[in-house]
Amino acid sequence: MLQRSHAIRNGIILFLLLGFYFLILDLIGLADNVYLRLVNYIFIIGILKLTIKTAVKNGENYLRKLIIGIATVTIGIGLGAIGLFIYLNGIDAPIEDYVEGLIPADTYAGLSFALFIEALSSSIIIVFIMLQFYKNEQTEKIK
Repeated sequence: MLQRSHAIRNGIILFLLLGFYFLILDLIGLADNVYLRLVNYIFIIGILKLTIKTAVKNGENYLRKLIIGIATVTIGIGLGAIGLFIYLNGIDAPIEDYVEGLIPADTYAGLSFALFIEALSSSIIIVFIMLQFYKNEQTEKIK
């Protein structure tokens, strides 16, 4: 089911897109800009659209499309949290530079876990919204 819909591949692509985007933001010093950080949802929506369209083409039912969408974002965001942890340990940056007032974390692991939970919960909401667009789509109509 996950292989036919390319959920694993799309999750890895999502991880690479988000990682590259946030690495560029950090290198140019704009990682703390809230509006630029919200752009990551464009990547999530785009990858989810590809994944769900593939699942519709394969004739998956609503529950399977839900599982496929959640698997895609979990893979992408899970790898992203692990990558963030490795990156922060590698550059040994002060935790205060990356912690917001909303995320009470005093370690890199705590910050990575908090961002994983935050991103996963909002991404699952996006999965539900995307599924509403494709709930009645027929396999023949998807290009």
